[in-house]
Amino acid sequence: MIKPARLKTLTSTSLVILALCQSTAFGAVYKCEESGKTVYQATPCAGGKVLANKDASLGQRKCVGKELRINFTDMPLTTTLQLLADFSGNKLAAEPSVNGSGAFNYDCVPWDTVLHDIASRHNLSVKVEQGTIFAKKR
Repeated sequence: MIKPARLKTLTSTSLVILALCQSTAFGAVYKCEESGKTVYQATPCAGGKVLANKDASLGQRKCVGKELRINFTDMPLTTTLQLLADFSGNKLAAEPSVNGSGAFNYDCVPWDTVLHDIASRHNLSVKVEQGTIFAKKR
């Protein structure tokens, strides 16, 4: 019989191995810095920082303040919520019932608007208190 503490370690290790072996369906998310702002993207940062944004070269406006630009075709919901928590400087406390994945496409939208939109689309109840985003199924 496997002890609970050992099972947790095995589960965490298994998830990391699965993530590394998984095809690029979810892809990688890179946290980069652009003009002093945090940007999340699906391609590696050039020299640790984004030198040019393809969308910006197409004439789209730059995001300001706590706005973000994300475009993922199939991203796990908890990963997306963690991305929002990191971007906003909060921690994430998501119940195990928060699962699934989806397409997320936002262009220069405030992070809290994105959070509430995702919550609405995925039937979640979210609140931000004392530096933590709490998420659970409705």
